[in-house]
Amino acid sequence: MRVTIGTWNVAGRHPCEDLEIDDWLCTEDPADIYIIGFQEVVPLNAGNVLGAEDNTPIPKWEAIIRRSLNKSSEPDSKHKSYSAPPSPVLRTSSAADLLADTIDADNPIPIDMMIEEYVATVDNNEMEQQEVKSIIDIENNLQLRRIYGIDIDWPEHSLDAVPQIVDSNSKLRRVLSSSARIGFSRAESGLVYGVGLKRSHHSSGNLGLLWQQQQGIPEVVDSLEDVSDVLSAEDGDTFIVPNNEDDDEFGTTESCPSPRYVRIVSKQMVGIYVSVWVQRRLRRHINNLKVSPVGVGLMGYMGNKGSVSISMSLFQSRMCFVCSHLTSGQKEGAEHRRNSDVHEILRRTCFSSSVFDADQPQTIPSHDQIFWFGDLNYRINMLDAEVRKLVALKKWDELKNYDQLSKELRMGHVFDGWKEGLINFPPTYKYEINSDRYVGERPKEGEKRRSPAWCDRILWLGKGIKQLQYGRAEIKLSDHRPVSSAFLVEVEVFDHRKLKRALNFTRAAVHPEIFLDEDGEI
Repeated sequence: MRVTIGTWNVAGRHPCEDLEIDDWLCTEDPADIYIIGFQEVVPLNAGNVLGAEDNTPIPKWEAIIRRSLNKSSEPDSKHKSYSAPPSPVLRTSSAADLLADTIDADNPIPIDMMIEEYVATVDNNEMEQQEVKSIIDIENNLQLRRIYGIDIDWPEHSLDAVPQIVDSNSKLRRVLSSSARIGFSRAESGLVYGVGLKRSHHSSGNLGLLWQQQQGIPEVVDSLEDVSDVLSAEDGDTFIVPNNEDDDEFGTTESCPSPRYVRIVSKQMVGIYVSVWVQRRLRRHINNLKVSPVGVGLMGYMGNKGSVSISMSLFQSRMCFVCSHLTSGQKEGAEHRRNSDVHEILRRTCFSSSVFDADQPQTIPSHDQIFWFGDLNYRINMLDAEVRKLVALKKWDELKNYDQLSKELRMGHVFDGWKEGLINFPPTYKYEINSDRYVGERPKEGEKRRSPAWCDRILWLGKGIKQLQYGRAEIKLSDHRPVSSAFLVEVEVFDHRKLKRALNFTRAAVHPEIFLDEDGEI
């Protein structure tokens, strides 16, 4: 998989609507996954740090990211992105992905518009209220809460949001589904999905459709392998799609193509904001999404400094992305406080798990592949005049010898075992706003003298990671320049055929006289 990571301290400045970030996100070489992190997305003043969280800039940044990533597929319109809940992997074939892309292209209509319409219907119908209650009663059932394999436009609600019942008076659209473990209950002429989609099933395959008719409590189908193998019109599913001719606030219409990239998770903690975007075909292969924010700022716990970490599984590989903003300052010994921030983040970051996924990683180091990025704030231990001279001469290697983070890495004081790519670009901090000049080139009375430094960094840890690119973009909105890096990441994909062969060999070892071929025949 190609993974692109971007980090940018935007100094609390709001972007203009036409801001171009293509160079930063390296969209000329599209990635499968984008992880985009910001620092100081809002000013770090007392009101924002101690008061209510200000998320005013977030929709603006989201719209810019969405437009940039989906520019090729939707050049003249903005679209809302829709998140998919986590889902396990039973099918990883290219045919299934191709089918998903086809279905997505035919179903651009968001279903969050449906929810509000149908909630009113449920409120006025006592029988449907009972149906909703029966679903809520088993909300703690992990299999029901996770709706697997229905690849449509999901609304960006909480992954554990209470499901809603869908009215039956809507336009029906037929789509195929390669699904697994779908929670359902009996309701009138069809089956009511946990996401509020009514399914009229007419498949002759082995679906294991079992429910308790007397109690009407939904159960879970443990496997639908037979269905996912038969991708034909004979074994299709019927879903309700709203007949809504009005555009949503972002201009989504039925005539617009579905976006190629969708946001699957995002999180803000004061000034730190991180979001993950994936190609639509990969949504079904991502599960176990979890987020853990850690504040290490004021009093050691406030969110003006700290990290937001995201844990997820891509196929069978467990990945972690840590977006952080560490202690600032250029005084001697300030790097030790930054080291302390890193150790505190590693110690306190915890991804909660239930009895159903106890085998999932709960700490940052327990993942297979980890990426750490952000404004790490490490400086260059040289006299200001010497730093500026070497920057003018583009002597990056010589400057790197005095870089605090490089030194701390070599000595094993922090990020032990982690890697960083070759830095072949100018220091990213500190610039005059809307200028190519570093602060201090034209000294002003009372102005703090900040030497140029590579504050914005991207590190990684784990096997199967190859860095393809590491650089910065020349966007002058902030006093920092944005940094990005592209990677090729090997992911583990479960192979059912290999498992079947392994089971056959095991059986042969237990019963030497019995041998099975790949079709299970003796």
